[in-house]
Amino acid sequence: MIWAKRRFQGAEYAPYMDRLDKLLMADVARTPHYVMVSVEAECGDHDYYISVPDEALMRFFDGFTRVSESELPKEIDAFHLGVEGEKFRRLFRFKHDKA
Repeated sequence: MIWAKRRFQGAEYAPYMDRLDKLLMADVARTPHYVMVSVEAECGDHDYYISVPDEALMRFFDGFTRVSESELPKEIDAFHLGVEGEKFRRLFRFKHDKA
């Protein structure tokens, strides 16, 4: 999986979520590799993290910066797209789920 990050204000992320969803629907065999999550930044904007199965698909996500899996946030605010499978649960937990 290739991970990338970009900061957006408001609904600016929506075209990229639509794009990611279209790629996922065209490639259902690799569904678990398409993910979008977000974390609210201190300034009120949101950092969006996406994953795609291979480097070639990153061309559809201009302005996103590659990040390693170790750079992903451990706690997220929102899950936008993808499958909440075993790998997802290993990587993320929701901030509101803190006990």
